[in-house]
Amino acid sequence: MLIRDRLSQCALSDGERAVAEYILKQGTAIRAMTIKEIADASFSSPSTLLRIAHKMDFQGWIELKEAYLREEEYLNAHFSGIDANLPFQKKDSAMTIAAKIAALKKEAIDDTLSLITDRQLNAAAAMLEKASSIGIYASGENLVICRDFQLNMTKIGRKVTLCGLQGEIAYMAYQAEPSSCALIISYSGETPIPIQAAKILKKHQVPIVLITSLGDNSLTRIADCTLRLCTREKLYSKIAPFSSDISAEYLLDVLYSCIFSADYDENLRRKIQSAREIEHSVRKSTVEGIREDL
Repeated sequence: MLIRDRLSQCALSDGERAVAEYILKQGTAIRAMTIKEIADASFSSPSTLLRIAHKMDFQGWIELKEAYLREEEYLNAHFSGIDANLPFQKKDSAMTIAAKIAALKKEAIDDTLSLITDRQLNAAAAMLEKASSIGIYASGENLVICRDFQLNMTKIGRKVTLCGLQGEIAYMAYQAEPSSCALIISYSGETPIPIQAAKILKKHQVPIVLITSLGDNSLTRIADCTLRLCTREKLYSKIAPFSSDISAEYLLDVLYSCIFSADYDENLRRKIQSAREIEHSVRKSTVEGIREDL
């Protein structure tokens, strides 16, 4: 859940609620304000802001303020002229729709890149790279995206297991070895089946890399490392998961590329050699620019 949503929904006293509403109204304008200035402006006291921070599980006001500002800056960046849920209208022509979907997908990738940190990306890639095998836990549209990641990894000799049946996910988690790594993809982070699997994996000491939306959710509290998806879509009120799908695909491509890079020369040799032996008889082209002769 986003901090702005938590501020709106958290159980607060009347005085604390007034402060929370002031913070939400001011947005990033509170950056230059001290705790006393915010307290004075909202007719409260610094201790009120501290109580709000503690109720939201932050150590203090500064930690809450910094997290809130980071979130607001993200939400105010990108997508200024695009609605991720309704990116085109019924009156739009085919070419207008094509242009809007192209713009939406470009924004989604830029948006996702802005959420990546060097520390998180290196940690996630390292956990996956050193694992004896990788188990992917996903559902819905994410399964199709994950199959591309699975195939790419297979081509460089990495074992990746993907379970397409929801009823088998918990059993797959139960069978996972501590030397393996789990990759969980869940936009909301609150879907019961992935949460059940994550709890089993945690109990069996299997490292977990999570790909999920911005904010706190049940899975972020279990995972060892979290990468964030473009967080612009509603759960249901949308034409299609255009932005979250392209965001997940982009993150998986980045993770695959980081793993590939860890042993670049050997992986490149393996990838080209296997493709030549397996695909040369079925992949042909008369276009000079892409044709390859053995």
